Amino acid sequence: MFNRRSLLSLALASPFMASAQSTPGRSAMRWVVPFPAGGAADVIARNWASSYSATSGQTIVVDNRGGASGLIGIQAIKSAPADGSVLGVLNVSFFTALPLMLSQAPYDPAKDLTPIARLVTSTVVCCVTAERAKENGWTNFRSLIEWSKKPGHQLSKGSAGNGSPGHLLIATVAKRTGANILHVPYRGGAPALNDLLSGQIDMVFDFMPALMPHINSGRLIPIAVGSRERSPLMPDVPGMGEFADLGLADVDLQSWNALTGPANMSPAVTSAIAQVVARSATPDLAARLKSSGLVLATTDGVESTRALIAKDAKFWKEMVQISGAKIE
Repeated sequence: MFNRRSLLSLALASPFMASAQSTPGRSAMRWVVPFPAGGAADVIARNWASSYSATSGQTIVVDNRGGASGLIGIQAIKSAPADGSVLGVLNVSFFTALPLMLSQAPYDPAKDLTPIARLVTSTVVCCVTAERAKENGWTNFRSLIEWSKKPGHQLSKGSAGNGSPGHLLIATVAKRTGANILHVPYRGGAPALNDLLSGQIDMVFDFMPALMPHINSGRLIPIAVGSRERSPLMPDVPGMGEFADLGLADVDLQSWNALTGPANMSPAVTSAIAQVVARSATPDLAARLKSSGLVLATTDGVESTRALIAKDAKFWKEMVQISGAKIE
């Protein structure tokens, strides 16, 4: 049975084979997704690849390189030629949280990666079942937190695993508010959602795509989003900034995904790719992403994305420290 280290060794032993042609507008590109097919990152990559290809006339091959906490995919991007032929679709955690949770991080995001352009933004949603909410009087997020503080009460909160955004956020919420919350980690978001729906746990903080069908059916009730402001996709659901009295005014968990290359890419190449990304941000793409709970975000190039990483790093570091999450 492979562990993370053996999987990473396998990736290192079998270098990523890139397309020889790389200039935007010519031949094929390969976009690495460091997760298995079917997840949110895969949905983002495939929708964007379709639009990018239609805009540029360039074939995009989406390559799912899941495993080893995303490090197999990272290695494929890190070791790729710096000519734009191989890029990755990475979320904010790869730039901020993941290196802090690894005992020996095999990459330095500031030195080994080049963020080229943001593609989407999203936030996590706190959901409870309609049945459990009615039983316990959870009319909103504030009442949920206050309920957990009563003698003999404890909330059980499922997450996609130790170190997942849902885990980091709920640990921060519990610390800030004094709520009595038991973290229950799962091997992915799907089993956590299944246990929420069956009544085995009380709540989840997870991303919108998996939750939307159950929210739309009425089985789940969204009572807060993890971003400071309300999400344009859920304008009736309060953001963390509305709970200043609970100590959450500065909490702002927004995930985003950026098209990313290896180190040492030339400004000419990154600029050309970023320009194609900007032209590919069509209304049709925005509509397709919105149906999956994702918001189009294409205004950031290399320098502004790096500035955003520096800004976000402080809060993600705090969340990692509060949670104590480690990935071995």
